[in-house]
Amino acid sequence: MGIALALCFCILGRAAAQDVDDSENHAGHVPVLSGGIAYVHNVNGGVTTLLPQINPVLLVPFGSHVLLESRAEFIGVYQREHQTSGSFGGKVFKNVDYAQVDWLANTHLMVSAGKYLLPFGIYNERLAPVWIRNLLDQPIDSNIGVETSGAGDGVMLRGVALQKPSYTLQYTAYFSARSNINQLQAARTTGYDASIFLTHPRLEIGTSYQRFLQDHQINNVAAYVSWQPPSVPVDLKAEYDYSYNGNGYWLETAYDFERLPIPSFLQRLQAVGRMQQFFPLNGGGNGLPGVNTQRFDFGLNYYFRDNLRLMSSYGRTFSSQRDANIWNLGVTYRFVLPLWPERKK
Repeated sequence: MGIALALCFCILGRAAAQDVDDSENHAGHVPVLSGGIAYVHNVNGGVTTLLPQINPVLLVPFGSHVLLESRAEFIGVYQREHQTSGSFGGKVFKNVDYAQVDWLANTHLMVSAGKYLLPFGIYNERLAPVWIRNLLDQPIDSNIGVETSGAGDGVMLRGVALQKPSYTLQYTAYFSARSNINQLQAARTTGYDASIFLTHPRLEIGTSYQRFLQDHQINNVAAYVSWQPPSVPVDLKAEYDYSYNGNGYWLETAYDFERLPIPSFLQRLQAVGRMQQFFPLNGGGNGLPGVNTQRFDFGLNYYFRDNLRLMSSYGRTFSSQRDANIWNLGVTYRFVLPLWPERKK
């Protein structure tokens, strides 16, 4: 979400800087409805789950410095009546992932208020949307640092602390109040995220800290790396998470076939691999396994267009409770719809 915000405000800022004649060449501050649609067929240990979903994102700018944004989730969960046999049944779950107002003071500070995604690690805020992630299943330890709903209710500050030609330092700090209001559930937490992006190698190294301030007060810590080397079409991401309930890591690599000397229709393929481990502490819990767990995943995705792809993956989970095969097959589609008619020239 942070990257999307930066792009949005960059566009808005440039639009505001145009003179009268150039203003005819851009749409101005136009509301946008975006998001993703997906259908996922999951088989975990022989149990089939059908997961159709839609995730609309609304962006409403007010001038070049204020933005109202929100994302909702409508996901159906359908399983067979007797898990492996019988007719499918289930229900649709609805959730507001975030709803916030952003004020861009300058390049060094943006203030957000409302319900916002907790900026812990690299997954929850950047990779969780189904149209972005390279594998359909989330990492095992993705629940660390996002209790209880993945979002906070309160105020968040973020921006670029320092920018040089060779690197950029960014920061995020937040405080969330406790809330049990429907669609606004959140825990009382505070924390920060900070990272450095090295421009030439396209390497980001970051860390997150969170203090859980209600019930059993605990600390959550994360360290992460993201690397897209300029010379190779590889996207490498890794994260280590630690909490009272356990610690774990995941390492994911995606390779695009676009530069291989193969027929053009095969250059649309992407191969993905992920390895991960989780080690419970104090019995695990809070959505985390209670026993040592390892998992390996391999995926193959095909991009019909930049916003439409077929996703497939096979994974194997190893633990003292059970070993299981996990299969996923899905389709994702990203859409962008301006909510204002095109200007007539």
